[in-house]
Amino acid sequence: MIDALLENSEALSSEFSRIFEYGPFDDSKRLHASWIMCMVALEHSNSLRQLAMCGNYTSAICIIRSQFEALTRAAWLFYAASDQKVDNTFSTLSELSQSADQKPNNAEMIRALEGKAPAQAVAMFSEFRDVQWKGLNSYVHGGIHALQRHGSGYPVQLVEEIIKSSNGLLTMTAMMAAILTGNEMIVKDIARIQHRHKDCLPDLLAY
Repeated sequence: MIDALLENSEALSSEFSRIFEYGPFDDSKRLHASWIMCMVALEHSNSLRQLAMCGNYTSAICIIRSQFEALTRAAWLFYAASDQKVDNTFSTLSELSQSADQKPNNAEMIRALEGKAPAQAVAMFSEFRDVQWKGLNSYVHGGIHALQRHGSGYPVQLVEEIIKSSNGLLTMTAMMAAILTGNEMIVKDIARIQHRHKDCLPDLLAY
């Protein structure tokens, strides 16, 4: 079952990856920064599937948090970040710029999106964080979740949920990237792609 889900997930990713052949609709720093973070989130989703194929489920779960954070930052950079914050993302890497990059944190970015990004997207960000964040932190930091699951093994249902959750984030990333292209036809095609691959998506997105 997991192999079939991964195969279907690859097909979903292949369709969404085509969006990244277009690029953002202008060369502003804001769009460019958001686009890059969408590509980072896309890379994380690809990496998660590769880890799952190898049976490295603990590492795969850790990647979901990075995927979520990259996607959140992509949305924040486009909808809510100040011009100064956007400029900071292109400053030369240094200890000072690295420190400045720590704020806002993930929760603060989601709050900043309220009233600026589409309400459905903000709700999905908030729900994902409310439900998943503590457990993901436990895996990332070598907590009890990582210890017990890695020690006793991963149930098939849990692995499937991991992959589908990642696919859900991938779908949101594709929508964000589609918006950045400025092409309404690409934006409208997201729903059709979702419907074709609904079996590998969370129930919330499988329509």
